[in-house]
Amino acid sequence: MNFQGLKFVFQKPELGLLIIRCGVGVLLAIYGYRKFAAGEPVLRGVGSAINSLGLNIATDGVIAISLGIMAASAELFGGVLITIGFFFRPAVILALFTMFVAVMSKLAASGGLSDYGHPLLYALVLGGLLFTGPGRMSIQKD
Repeated sequence: MNFQGLKFVFQKPELGLLIIRCGVGVLLAIYGYRKFAAGEPVLRGVGSAINSLGLNIATDGVIAISLGIMAASAELFGGVLITIGFFFRPAVILALFTMFVAVMSKLAASGGLSDYGHPLLYALVLGGLLFTGPGRMSIQKD
């Protein structure tokens, strides 16, 4: 295969977008599922991460677990929607906000790049997906 043939093979931006969308979506869905599977203590911890934005909610209250359920749902269901490309931008926005809170929570805990790098990477990719849309290889057609 010559260079021109190789160049033609890799000029498939829609395929690249599909790979990114599916990779991010599936991983987000797995992380969301794991939060639900871990149970109430983890959901409370996830929900109380909102305190890193300056709010002051009780970590043992109903608000903390409700926010935890919302964050885990944004990852689980949002990840599925991102993967299939349906209700794409609302799912991306919810997942992006969840990752923003995760980054702020890790920074507030004086974590280094090894702590906040993972949610930051997801936030950056989700931010890019917000602008690109789901692409042609999706259920939703822009």
